[in-house]
Amino acid sequence: MKINFFNANKKISASYKKNIHTCSNIFNDLIKNKENFFLDTLANNYQKNIHLKKLILKNKLNKNILIIGMGGSVLGSKMISSFFGLDKNYFFLDNLNKELINDLIKKDLTKFSIFVISKSGTTLETLSNCNIILDNFKKKKKDISKNFIIISERNNELFNFAKKNNLKFFEHNINLSGRYSVLSEAGLLMFNLDYKKIIHGINFVLKKDLKNFLIKNTASLLAFVKGPKIDTHVSLIYSKELLNYGYWHQQLLAESIGKNGKDFTPIISECPKDHHSIMQLYLDGKKNKFFTFIKMINNKNDNSIKDYFNQGLKTGSTVNKIIDAQFNATINVFKKKLIPFRVILVDANKPIESLISLLTYSMLETAILCKALNVNPFNQPAVQLIKTETYSILS
Repeated sequence: MKINFFNANKKISASYKKNIHTCSNIFNDLIKNKENFFLDTLANNYQKNIHLKKLILKNKLNKNILIIGMGGSVLGSKMISSFFGLDKNYFFLDNLNKELINDLIKKDLTKFSIFVISKSGTTLETLSNCNIILDNFKKKKKDISKNFIIISERNNELFNFAKKNNLKFFEHNINLSGRYSVLSEAGLLMFNLDYKKIIHGINFVLKKDLKNFLIKNTASLLAFVKGPKIDTHVSLIYSKELLNYGYWHQQLLAESIGKNGKDFTPIISECPKDHHSIMQLYLDGKKNKFFTFIKMINNKNDNSIKDYFNQGLKTGSTVNKIIDAQFNATINVFKKKLIPFRVILVDANKPIESLISLLTYSMLETAILCKALNVNPFNQPAVQLIKTETYSILS
């Protein structure tokens, strides 16, 4: 993973040095005090322990995996699945979608391993979807103990259900926010990823060059967010494999920073498709946005293109080369227009290490930024109001 900032330092130089000191202190405090359990998930021993749990599950998991959850409980695993091209065998119920549910219950779900993930054990949508799947098993008079795996806190209804029905249960730490849980059991148990590469990816951020980039880049972001103009973060995603990273990061940033009147609204743009829709606004609209260009490099999956329309394409043109040209052209225009942005490149030659570094970097950056703005990065108090109101209507 590589990351660089552009068109930034001249505009924020007055507060940049002060912010570096602030962000460095916050980083050190986070690592030392481990306020949220997500910081424990970055430890080597923790990842080794997850590896041992995966070994227990290894011969018991079916080829097809269904994951039922909402928000942070499912966005992490959905991102990993799409990044590694596993979507043919990984299915997700992450909304109340009748069509999707009906398509799933037409399948032979007895040949699926079904992960039900809810930190609280009371998530309405998760339990509603789970009820429908359980009813499907009951109608077919099938035993659920071999198929269902529960990840939740202890001593709630979901935990009690798992215990009563002899289902495999893995504890979701009570001090682990869902959107920061991607490197815990909730994000990793269903995948066969080399834990040594996971550890290497984490340590690349914590102990190597990316640590300095993390502090300096977060200091730059802080200057923009604290200033009078920048209130929107746009992810320009040029690789399909990273699109679900964008949606995972969108929740991470929005739910962490959107409190007490603070705002850094995350927008996802799939490029180059969005060159033909919203790019006009990005270039000539309000200058209230910071942009992150993100793309895979060394991606060998490609298609050659023959020029039947006399477009002047070079011999040997491919889809990747055209996307690279659009990517670089857009960067050049942003530089000329002095629009602040950064570039993140994810190496396809080291997919596990690069993705894990990106996730570690993103979570730490978000937590540091929130702390510097005097916002708790780990709670979501306003959302609870809707949950309470919904249950009052239904009951």
